[in-house]
Amino acid sequence: MRLLIYGDSNSWGYLDDGSGRRHGDRWPVVMARELASRGKPVQLIEECLPGRTSNTDDPLEGAVFNGATPLHAILLSQQPLDHILIMLGTNDMKARFGRNADAICVGIMSLVSLCADTPTGPGGWAATAATPVTVICPVMLGQRAEDPAWERFEEWRGGRATSRALPPVLASACGSAGVGFIDANRFAVSSDIDPIHWAADTHRAFGKAIAEHIKADDMMADL
Repeated sequence: MRLLIYGDSNSWGYLDDGSGRRHGDRWPVVMARELASRGKPVQLIEECLPGRTSNTDDPLEGAVFNGATPLHAILLSQQPLDHILIMLGTNDMKARFGRNADAICVGIMSLVSLCADTPTGPGGWAATAATPVTVICPVMLGQRAEDPAWERFEEWRGGRATSRALPPVLASACGSAGVGFIDANRFAVSSDIDPIHWAADTHRAFGKAIAEHIKADDMMADL
């Protein structure tokens, strides 16, 4: 099974320790290992970039962080795909974007639409079917994001409230579109040290939980 993960730093493996090094036991790797141990071997395709937004250019970091820009080419280059997991939206919560939960939801669902319009299922270049998609709503920002003493407070001002509002909005949109949905808040929490990123043990727990979800959810029975 070929499984594409499309995400940002929390899927890339950026930990809360500030080292900037990629964590080897990040959640997609843990998930794939768990699935393999349960008789569901996975060919894991990680297309994850720290700082990536759903579908907006970053005026400070550059257009390269716009998640919509490379996705079409990535889908075509990585086909055939059996399933796509998208977990984006956290970086959209930065104050400079001025996005509320509804706007972030629209951005994420635009990526879902692009996947639906791109035939990347069985058949290679002769494929006629799109690949099923599951959206993972990102974890709510940690409490420190609301602390004015935090060095990145202004950059993320208001982001925690937006992250709290996003899950029901995104769940409704995915339900209307007939797309799989997972609320990451069921299985993970942001770090007390770095309210944007995760601790190593959170990656392990989340990877195992997503593997269990994939095994148990009829919506993903094709995996």
